[in-house]
Amino acid sequence: MSEMPAGKKMRIEVTQLPPVEYSLNWRGHWRERYQAAKLYRDAVYYSCVDARNRALASGKLAFVRAKLSLTFVFPEHRRRDRDNLLSRFKPGLDGIVASGLLVDDDAEHLEISSVDIVVDPKRAPLTIIEIEKLEEVVQ
Repeated sequence: MSEMPAGKKMRIEVTQLPPVEYSLNWRGHWRERYQAAKLYRDAVYYSCVDARNRALASGKLAFVRAKLSLTFVFPEHRRRDRDNLLSRFKPGLDGIVASGLLVDDDAEHLEISSVDIVVDPKRAPLTIIEIEKLEEVVQ
């Protein structure tokens, strides 16, 4: 299996937003949190598997070290907390790793570059994930 060249990006769109149950401020039953996380993780997983399979057809894959950019598209304008959105995206990170696009989501393999918020009632709800391959670090 070949690797995607450094600097190349893969764009993945998921027609859901991260679960509010994964917010640090959410207080509820663990079962609700688990079910919401599973739904979102599976949605991200299947979107990533589709992107991975299309990349395999062109002979490109594998992100050992990557930079992740996230864009969350909401239907209405409200105050949003980027840190909270990033914590809500944890099931999404697990879905990306489970799909095989990333080796791991630890600091050695993944760098979070940006978390953007867009208001667009026509496209919302939407999560746009951009993964960019970084150069390998020789130790």
